[in-house]
Amino acid sequence: SLSDLIRRAEQINGTDHLIKALDSFRCCKDEDIENFLRTKSLEYLNRGWCSIYLILDEQEFDNGKIKILAYFTLSHKSLVSDNISKSKIQNASGFKDSKSIHFVLIGQLGKYIERIDETELKTNITSKTILDYAFEVIRASSNLIPCRCALVECNENKKVHSVYLEYGFKEFQFDGEHHQFYKKI
Repeated sequence: SLSDLIRRAEQINGTDHLIKALDSFRCCKDEDIENFLRTKSLEYLNRGWCSIYLILDEQEFDNGKIKILAYFTLSHKSLVSDNISKSKIQNASGFKDSKSIHFVLIGQLGKYIERIDETELKTNITSKTILDYAFEVIRASSNLIPCRCALVECNENKKVHSVYLEYGFKEFQFDGEHHQFYKKI
């Protein structure tokens, strides 16, 4: 996780290298994904708003460099079950009359994609692989503090919707701002 990497960097006076690696992250397909890691991640981490997990280039790391291939964030989210069908409430919470439903939120999920002139340079890592890493952490934490479902929120991008649906997420609702999809853990 980023917090572990910060502690390690502080021990070897490598904090500047870590900040440079965060600032070097690019995601030309989604400015919010890029800007979060570059400008907001340390504040979110320090305030305890989420955990941030970096997927690093292992060869670069073995050579003493930090190159971020992808990342994801995890936090908690509770939704009030107004205007949600009883079957979705039952499926997500286990109880059809739940007034609120608690999720592990995969709040950000991004991979390195940079556009130089007309060429796109991107990591070979897939969205499925990033989600596999996220669910590995989610399942391990759910063994300690049980949680029934994970939630993702996204915009109108149908390609992003299909990635989540292919991974086994189900449509939950459109909250007026985001499309929400959930998956049992």
